[in-house]
Amino acid sequence: MSQIHAELNDNELIICCDRARMTENDRQVIDIRTLQYGKKYSSYVKLRNQESADKIILFQEMEIEPLDKMETFSDGANLLQQEEAADVSVENEERASEIEEQLTENKVLFVYTDKKKVYYGYMQAANFYKLIVKYTYRVLFVGLKNGYLDLKILSYLQNPCNQVQIESTRFYIDEKNNVESDIRVYPEKIGKKKVLADWNYQHIRYPLADLLTDETQLNNMLLMMVTVNGIDVDFRIGKKEKKIPSKRMYYAPYKSTFFKDFAIHLRRTDRGNFAIVKRPMEAIEYGAWFKFIESRPVSWLFYHLGKICGKLGRKNINLFYEKFAEKAEEGTFDLFQMAQKEGNSKCYYVISPESPDYEKIKNVKGVVKKYSFKYYWLLYNVSNYISTEAPAHLNILRSNNKYFRLATCEHPFIFLQHGITYLKCQGPSSTFVLNKEGEPAYMVVGSQKELDVCADMLKLSEERFLNTGLPIFSKIQYKHIDESSPNKVVIMLTWKSYEEHIQEFTNSEYYQNVMSIYHMLERYMAAENIIIVPHPKMASLCENTPLKQNMWEGPISEVLQYAKLLITDYSSVCYNSFYQGGGVVFFQPDLVHYQAEAGELIPADDEYIGYRVFNLDELEKVIEKAITDGKIRLETVRNKEFEKRYLTINEYHDGKNIERIAIKLKELNII
Repeated sequence: MSQIHAELNDNELIICCDRARMTENDRQVIDIRTLQYGKKYSSYVKLRNQESADKIILFQEMEIEPLDKMETFSDGANLLQQEEAADVSVENEERASEIEEQLTENKVLFVYTDKKKVYYGYMQAANFYKLIVKYTYRVLFVGLKNGYLDLKILSYLQNPCNQVQIESTRFYIDEKNNVESDIRVYPEKIGKKKVLADWNYQHIRYPLADLLTDETQLNNMLLMMVTVNGIDVDFRIGKKEKKIPSKRMYYAPYKSTFFKDFAIHLRRTDRGNFAIVKRPMEAIEYGAWFKFIESRPVSWLFYHLGKICGKLGRKNINLFYEKFAEKAEEGTFDLFQMAQKEGNSKCYYVISPESPDYEKIKNVKGVVKKYSFKYYWLLYNVSNYISTEAPAHLNILRSNNKYFRLATCEHPFIFLQHGITYLKCQGPSSTFVLNKEGEPAYMVVGSQKELDVCADMLKLSEERFLNTGLPIFSKIQYKHIDESSPNKVVIMLTWKSYEEHIQEFTNSEYYQNVMSIYHMLERYMAAENIIIVPHPKMASLCENTPLKQNMWEGPISEVLQYAKLLITDYSSVCYNSFYQGGGVVFFQPDLVHYQAEAGELIPADDEYIGYRVFNLDELEKVIEKAITDGKIRLETVRNKEFEKRYLTINEYHDGKNIERIAIKLKELNII
């Protein structure tokens, strides 16, 4: 009887079906270096008997060849002298080694059979076991009530391979929040009648109070965690709808509740899998008006009235706003006014009455108070959302309001961008990716290079991009900062989502990095010339720390007018600052962790518009050359090479971006 076997010889994987009479199709040789990671391949070697079916033929942990350290981590943007570049090479090697270890963990080369074919590939061991073990389930009920996450589910596991041992099963939210769940295992798929006859039913009630800890992340998938041959394999739990008009609607809360000063809701991903989202309640959510106007019956009524009105013949109703609907500084307000004068639509600008900008614009026709009755009517009775931020910013971020979230997914969104997308990765986890909650109907960009990157990352067609330049660059003066400008250094680091669960702010890397940079700069210039710009989410937390004395409290657009030198990590404000004539240094000590969470950074090494450093010592070497007796030397941190790179990323500097955007939107019959 024939027998399947496999062996690895250097870089060659050999799969054979041993028979008395061999043919050329009974032996396949694969160069493993050509295998695409994560992909399963079907071999042309045939499975000729059932005795060889459902077997693991080869399972071998493999090491990836070392990354090209110079290509991946050499500081192509760092134009310091050669001896200084040599000083940081050891640090770069350590970073490359750390990534290598991360990438090779539990990766395996495999060959296995099912009942029909022979397969091979290269992927993480947990994903390989998902090819063998199947989790079949049907969610009967999921809810948030009476202080519990309540899940009723019919489910079983299918394991046809006796080489695979299922050791335990757990309903899993995270390492701190999981509970054992007894699930039956069958060698093959079973019918619905047997599922019921064997009572393959689990009822899980998990206390919400256990989720409200600093160890729990903001978003967690609902999983069934199965330990297979000592490796944890996670199976996501979800519920799809056959007739849903758009996958974007999955992002609306499926169930929601308020519990112990937290807003909690279940939503779904674009694949229908459940995630539990929790956040502290906002002050306005305790108010009687808010509770009434955002109650389920009232929101349901607004939502359906909006649908009815949308079907009637009428002029477009366009809703303009900026970040958190609390600002009017990035050019959106100027575009709103231009649309009012020159367009053929009804235009409104939403802004919070608590905003400092509200007093400046409150008497302008079409300005609407956030959370007013008119605001809610327009929220649902809208034709287009036009903004530098996703529609979620019109209300409380991660709102529990199902109908608001549905409305934002059902109406077109024109994304003006508040900063150039040419630094942080915007996919696949980005809210702006195709079929995600913030998918734009149209998106403004500042160059053909940015258009190409965004089309690739967001999976949008090129026709959706308007290459006009961003509105913010019509609000600021090009290259007004020069050697004679005041010597101000601005520190502006980004807040990382993976630190959102940390309740003690001073324990965060964000706080510690900002303080380290500040104290280092104190040795080179007067403290009053060092400005710290906190991330908007962190501003209130900074109030009770030593950062308070140097903290900028005005609009970000204003502080960048004074930034002769900007120190940032991954913020797109680097392009705004450089546009105005300032120099930029990129401080990226957490690069490995950040890219693991957020994806690879966009610029190639030779596209950075400033020096790129990875620890405080490297940063200080740049500062030593850039600052002398408290004076910032622009020719050091802003040279001709950096300027040449910049103009390939942001092509427009004539101050007419808003006019170009308005022309495009009129051509599209939006305004």
